[in-house]
Amino acid sequence: MASSSSLSLPASANVNAVLDGLDALAGMVDLKDETLEKETAVLEAIIKRVTPLIPLLSKAYEHYYRRRIILSHDRITVPIDGEAYFYGENELILYENGQLVRTHRCGDYRESHGPSWEHTDEFPLTASAAVVAIGLDAVVTGIINALEEASETIILPQEVAARLIALSKILEDLR
Repeated sequence: MASSSSLSLPASANVNAVLDGLDALAGMVDLKDETLEKETAVLEAIIKRVTPLIPLLSKAYEHYYRRRIILSHDRITVPIDGEAYFYGENELILYENGQLVRTHRCGDYRESHGPSWEHTDEFPLTASAAVVAIGLDAVVTGIINALEEASETIILPQEVAARLIALSKILEDLR
C-alpha cells in the first residue's frame, strides 16, 4: 500500500530558481573570505609596527604588570541597592609581546565591607579572530586613540612624534 505524504515535491521551476540564487551566494562567500584574509594581513602588519611602542604607550605604572594598550572597552552596570551594583566588562588588549587578548570581567561592587566577588577570563585571539569578533575598524580606532593619548601626555623627540603622526594617518586612511 502506497502512503501519501503531506510533503509535496517542489516544482522543477521552483528548484531551479532556488539553485540559481546559490551561485551568487557562493561568490559572496569567496569575497568575504578574501576580505577577511586581507584585513587579517593588515592587522598583523599594524600589530608588528605598534608592538615595540607598547612600553611607551602603556599605562601600567607598576613594574610587575604586563605592559599593554587597551584597544576597546565596554562596561555594563546593573544597580542592586544603594551604592552596590553588578558589573560586566569586555576589553581587547594588545600586550607588549604582540599578543591580542579579549578579557571578560564581571563581579559586584559594594561601598560597605560586605561580601563581594569578581571573576576574570582571558581569551587569546589571533588577528583573524579579532577581525571577526570586533572588526578591523574598532581595533584600528583603539590603536589610534592610544597613539593620540600618548602624543598628548608624553614629550617625544621630533622624529618619533612624526612617525606616530604618520602611523595615525595611515590607520585613519584604513577606516
